[in-house]
Amino acid sequence: MHRVRSFYRELAQGRLVLAFQPVVWLPDSSRVLYQEGLLRHIDAQGEGVYPFAMLEKHQLMRELDRSVVHSVIERLQQNEHLRLGCNISAQSAIVDGHWRDILAQLRDAPSVAARLVIEITESATPPSISAAIEFVLCLRELGCRVAIDDFGAGLGTLEFIRQTRPDIVKIDQGYLQRARLETNNAQTLGHLVQLCKTLAPCVIIEGIESEADRALATGCGSEWGQGYLFGRPRMDALGEQCVVQSMA
Repeated sequence: MHRVRSFYRELAQGRLVLAFQPVVWLPDSSRVLYQEGLLRHIDAQGEGVYPFAMLEKHQLMRELDRSVVHSVIERLQQNEHLRLGCNISAQSAIVDGHWRDILAQLRDAPSVAARLVIEITESATPPSISAAIEFVLCLRELGCRVAIDDFGAGLGTLEFIRQTRPDIVKIDQGYLQRARLETNNAQTLGHLVQLCKTLAPCVIIEGIESEADRALATGCGSEWGQGYLFGRPRMDALGEQCVVQSMA
């Protein structure tokens, strides 16, 4: 628990920021769907290691998730031209008092909600499937777009996706990495892309690092991608840094 306490102490001190990476249209990467905010330490030189698994194990992700979403909303309020996204744990996917202020903000500012993408990760199970479905439907009703992140790598179910009908499904980069190596795996990725297109209007392949990856993703039927080929996460991508403000 020492790492967890240290992590939240740094959050309270304003030592955590978001680095933004674009999600782009594969035929023309100058067309950006939105920028995803990824957590970094303010002094980080690389990606860094964060105790997300431990936070989820101890049911302590929710305060971090609220703080991240709040910080992204503030940045959207400051610049009407931005479209931003951020991750939250499936553990946070429940409509309750913790989210009251944020949901009220979005309800009062539909132009902000329309430019926000909430990505739900699959590394933990939600409090309940019915609560998570209600959470997703509430966000979509407010005008937000909802993405299922790292699809195929975690604990998510097709039934949950079928019932929530997210706007976006992001296919975990592991499928692309394996597709580089074997034709059978490339066929698997192609089948997965087609399946995801029946579940969401937008399918994104993650982990695109080269032009060969882009060609492979396109050949598998994907129109959108994210990865180092199009830009590494940058803490100065929006100009000044986006500090994650604790809501505790």
